[in-house]
Amino acid sequence: MTKTYNAIKLTFLSISVLGTFIAAPVLAQQKTPDPSGYILKYDTEFEGIGPKVYLLPPPRSRAEQLQDSYMEIVGFQDSIQRALQYLRLIEAWKNTSNNANVLQLLTPAPKTTAEWNSLVADYTDQKNYAMTTGILNEYAKMRILHKETSQAVGILESALQQAILQQHTQDVGVIQSNLSSLLVYNKNYIEAGTYEEAYYNQAVTNKSIVDQAGSLVKIALIQAYDKDYKSAENTIIRKAVPLFNKAKSYEGKTIAWLILAEIYQMQNKHTEAQWFLIQARDLAMDKDFKNDLAEIEYMLASSKYIQNNLSISKKELNTAFELAKKEDNRYLQLAIVEKLGRINLQENKIDEAEKQLTTYWTIRKELF
Repeated sequence: MTKTYNAIKLTFLSISVLGTFIAAPVLAQQKTPDPSGYILKYDTEFEGIGPKVYLLPPPRSRAEQLQDSYMEIVGFQDSIQRALQYLRLIEAWKNTSNNANVLQLLTPAPKTTAEWNSLVADYTDQKNYAMTTGILNEYAKMRILHKETSQAVGILESALQQAILQQHTQDVGVIQSNLSSLLVYNKNYIEAGTYEEAYYNQAVTNKSIVDQAGSLVKIALIQAYDKDYKSAENTIIRKAVPLFNKAKSYEGKTIAWLILAEIYQMQNKHTEAQWFLIQARDLAMDKDFKNDLAEIEYMLASSKYIQNNLSISKKELNTAFELAKKEDNRYLQLAIVEKLGRINLQENKIDEAEKQLTTYWTIRKELF
């Protein structure tokens, strides 16, 4: 009885250990010790319950482990996209007409909310509406740089009131445009559209063709975010681009093509998006506009990736990464590296996929 009990005990102990370490079929009855060293003795004459061979699952491959890792970071893509929208908000920011004097006054800048409020109160009491408008515009920008975008809306609304009291139409337009950009970022599209329409009308009154065209591009983007895609397309193609052509504003036209391509990507129309991205890239390269090339290449690569044209997508992503490094756009680099890793994984280039994942985490920890 003892002999039988010990045999059963050893058999199940051996199977348990093997389940952790061995990835091949194991004989339940064998006369020689297992070469791994984990099974030392069997009773070959024991006839117990169970199969003669126990099939154990193989260990997970590097490819499967990487697949899991890339699956885990899918949800963070929204955060990367949000960060890229934040960069667009900063780039779209407009300064008031007296910004040079305001910056001189704000050197050194107030350090606390109380100091900012005290400075604003001083110039408000003096009824110096121009300086108050400029200070509030810079204060809102500071809050945005600290990612306090909700608070910045109220500050800009106060700045708009001061600009209206000042009766300075240019500064009124500046604040309206900044409010529109900020509200787009905050996903308040209806109110953003109202402010942008007001800025556009002011640009028409001022007969500023470039400002009109730029405002129309932003209106189109707001329309697209509100899922009015047809109006968005027509606003750029039929209204904004002809104005950029009239003003010979090639940089503005490049951005218009880029935004139009983004609108097509929102609709999953990647062939159309690529056509306009190529127009934007060719114009940017011809006129030596380097600021948007990295984003253009990334968007081209993204459309190719969705269409499963992996080889071309990979080539364009590598180009985009080098351009993003020159621009020091770390958020875009992060998005590019992730997509490159996924392509390498699909191509079973495990070493490259692992390398891209390491780079991804290095950049992500730096930024977030």
